[in-house]
Amino acid sequence: MPSVTGTATHDEAAAVAVGSAAWWHAWQERLTRRRPRADGLTVERIVEAAVSLVDAEGLDALTVRRLAEHFTTGSASLYRHFASREELLELLVDHVIGDVRLPPGGLGARQRVEWLSGELRRVLMEHANLVPVLATSPLLGPNAVRGAENGLAALLDAGYEAEAAVLAYRALIDYVLGTVFFDTSRAGRGDEADDRRGLVASLRDDAFPTLRAHEAVIATVSSDAVFRFGLRAFLDGMQQRFLSR
Repeated sequence: MPSVTGTATHDEAAAVAVGSAAWWHAWQERLTRRRPRADGLTVERIVEAAVSLVDAEGLDALTVRRLAEHFTTGSASLYRHFASREELLELLVDHVIGDVRLPPGGLGARQRVEWLSGELRRVLMEHANLVPVLATSPLLGPNAVRGAENGLAALLDAGYEAEAAVLAYRALIDYVLGTVFFDTSRAGRGDEADDRRGLVASLRDDAFPTLRAHEAVIATVSSDAVFRFGLRAFLDGMQQRFLSR
């Protein structure tokens, strides 16, 4: 996570759209002007507490009042560090993206792409309650930019021309986020394999012979397996179209 300590004023925060490139630039500039506060309260501590609260109780539980109670302080103390709940949510998103582990040395270019895609999915699945915020976040924070740098570099190293590499990177982000949105929307609804078995069991004996014939396979394929299959199929297609010439 970037080093984010100090205070943000409401006037500065209102000047640009939260999460935009201009907002992140202004945020980073404000960081350089800040000084540690005597109470030891920092944005890092606030963000970490907020992530824990959202993970445990969901987005609706995240209020400045709840966080202030956690730190046994008043809401005004927290607002010295960020201008709004919207700002805090943007910082939360980039914070969890910072948990994405970069590929270890020695991996080939395609392996690095697969690693980063899988890591982004893993991190977001671990913070499922924060996923709805991704729908409004441009993902332009320092940790998101670090991921973009490494992901695009891996695609270029694989041999793709710049335009194809950028398109592939954007498509992969859409794919990862799409699977995360879909899979986390089912959280708490029970075992997905049981759901699929229940579907086939509810069919009439004389109907849907294909589903009945493949019931065992349908019931055992996991969401993670679907994700890996789709990722590899996409990269196989990219390789066939752009590199096998």
